Amino acid sequence: MLEEQEMLVKDLQQFLGTFTDQLKGNAISHAKIYVEKEGYLEEIIRMEVQEHMIIGQSCMRLVLKTHSEQKLKLEDKLMKPY
Repeated sequence: MLEEQEMLVKDLQQFLGTFTDQLKGNAISHAKIYVEKEGYLEEIIRMEVQEHMIIGQSCMRLVLKTHSEQKLKLEDKLMKPY
């Protein structure tokens, strides 16, 4: 069984930075954002920053909202259980 890893906004920023650093340009800035769900890609239509409480501590989370329309079917070779 795979262990789930916590993904933080700083991880996303670091990952996207690998495409914009040095001579690679900024083409990623204009890329559409999708989420993989059940073998299909769904387009992100909204992002929200939410505050929530965990045992008396205030925390922030970034929530990506999808359009529940299966836009693109992924090839089997691209689906990986991370």
